[in-house]
Amino acid sequence: MKVRWGVIGAGGIARRRTIPEVFNYAQKSEIVAIMDVNTEVLNEMQQELRSVKVFSNLGEFLKEEMEAVYVASPVHFHYKHVLSALQSGKHVLCEKPLARTLSEAEKLASIAEQSGLRFGVAFMMRYNAYHRQIREWLSEGKLGQIVACRAQLTCWYPPIAGAWRQELKKSGGGALSDMGCHCIDLLEWLVGEVKEVFGFVDTITHNYEVEDVSSVLLKFKNGAQGFVDNYFNVPDRASHNLLEIYGTRGAVMTRHSIGQDPGGELEYYFEVLDRGYDAKQSRDKEGWQRLYLKAQPLYAQEIDDFSRWIIEGGSFPLSYEAGLRNMKVIEAIYRSCLEKRVIQV
Repeated sequence: MKVRWGVIGAGGIARRRTIPEVFNYAQKSEIVAIMDVNTEVLNEMQQELRSVKVFSNLGEFLKEEMEAVYVASPVHFHYKHVLSALQSGKHVLCEKPLARTLSEAEKLASIAEQSGLRFGVAFMMRYNAYHRQIREWLSEGKLGQIVACRAQLTCWYPPIAGAWRQELKKSGGGALSDMGCHCIDLLEWLVGEVKEVFGFVDTITHNYEVEDVSSVLLKFKNGAQGFVDNYFNVPDRASHNLLEIYGTRGAVMTRHSIGQDPGGELEYYFEVLDRGYDAKQSRDKEGWQRLYLKAQPLYAQEIDDFSRWIIEGGSFPLSYEAGLRNMKVIEAIYRSCLEKRVIQV
């Protein structure tokens, strides 16, 4: 059995990643309909995917026979599109954030619960093979007590005419809300929940409304401390998009695993012997190892996992609770930036 999916918003990440990945790799999912207000995009998609129906009208799209809807429209349309899909009896997987504000997202979650419908958020980076391996190592205690972590995601994003991400009322924020949300979700998934945050955001390079620099300090409930850095003004090839986790028994580091691509590089060090204090503080590469894993399509895994949730029931790691949690943390960070103080989450 395959779950029949419709897609709202085909001009961005859905077209680049989700739609082609589902067609090429998905086992439990198929896309049967696409809706977008851009008729040029629809015409191109219809030429590429002749088996899929295309719609420019939301009401007509939702009449199509399908069980689930993937919402990939601009953030300021999320509330309307998710609400309409839920009201038409469809399960919904929504790109982050679930809505423009936390209160809107909470209303959608309540409607989904009352309707008995599945409602999830799309944090596809949890499906990276290296991130999953790190989570397994952490659950086994390979790094000992976790004491520090870092997640970095940056890109070059200059002013672009009509770019909704660069308008505060449409996006809700810049580098932090657009990219930092992934980093924060990933660290909470790996290390545990955050209890305190302190952040700095600013716009220092580009002349648009949202921040192009963001630096955040995190304190986790288990005592670990973390750092998240996100910038819209660093060249793509200049950034390693690092994930780093340090513990009392070792460390793990990835490069280029945080992002849309499914691959990356991973190095790790596990302390084998019980060593005492070394006054020389030797930091050579002895003991460090590389791990090579086969890259798996992130978006197809995510869609298939949601389809499994519909077919089999049980749980889904990215249900709306994960989306609400992430929005709550992001909201606390923006408040910290505004009030210039540590904020409890």
